Formats: sequence, structure tokens, C-alpha cells
Amino acid sequence: MKKAVFSLGLGIAMLVAGRPQVPMTPEQQELQKTMKTLAKGLTRIQYGILYNDREELLAGVRMIKRTEDGFLTRHGEALKRYMPENPKFALSLARLSEKNIERYIRMMRSDIFSKKDYSRITAGYSHIMQECVGCHRKLRRWKW
Repeated sequence: MKKAVFSLGLGIAMLVAGRPQVPMTPEQQELQKTMKTLAKGLTRIQYGILYNDREELLAGVRMIKRTEDGFLTRHGEALKRYMPENPKFALSLARLSEKNIERYIRMMRSDIFSKKDYSRITAGYSHIMQECVGCHRKLRRWKW
């Protein structure tokens, strides 16, 4: 009986602990750091929208803009490795997403400075999130 309880407890502990992490290459670590910075920028934009904080909105927009500039130059090779069967598709998808995100950032900056229309700013935020999710679904093969 004690063995059965012990082995059940050990089995549950192993399930909770999960599988060991596979070490990431420096290239993957740099890409992960960039993605986390983009996520922080989006969080700041969301905070700025929710709390009507123009400075936080601008800080988030600047953070995304700085991170997005030169993204493919820094991470193009890593993206090719995510889709080894079709690296051209990975790069073209990333290029298109980068271009769209830059357009939404310009739109948001314009709305923040001139129109002060929070519904349009929120729409820009949503479009950026859709670009992120769309790229991750295709390149990382997210499934729901």
C-alpha cells in the first residue's frame, strides 16, 4: 500500500514538474528577448488606453517602434530555422507583419497627437495584436 501511494505521489510530482527545458541557442534567446520587449510595449499601450495615460501610450508606441526597427536584420536567420521546410514563407510573412505593424504604429502616433481618438488608438492596438497572433499561429504552429 505504501509503495502504491509513494509511486502515485512520485508520478504526480513528475507530471507537475513537466519535461526538462531544452537549452536555447543565443540566437533564440535574443529573439525571445525581443518578443518580450514587444509584449511590454503592448502592455504599456493597453495600460495607457485603459487609464487615459497619454505618456504611457507614447512610451509603449516608442518601445514597439524601437524594437520593430531592424527586426528582420537581427532575427531573419532565426525565423528561417523555425520553418526549415519553407524559409522564404517565414521571411515574407515576417516582412509583411513588420510593414503592417509599422503602419499601425504611425496611425496610432497620429491619433495620439492630433485626433486624440481612443477608439482608433484601440483599433491600432488590436491590429498589432492580430499581426502578432497571426504570425505566431503560422510560424510556431499554434493550435486552439
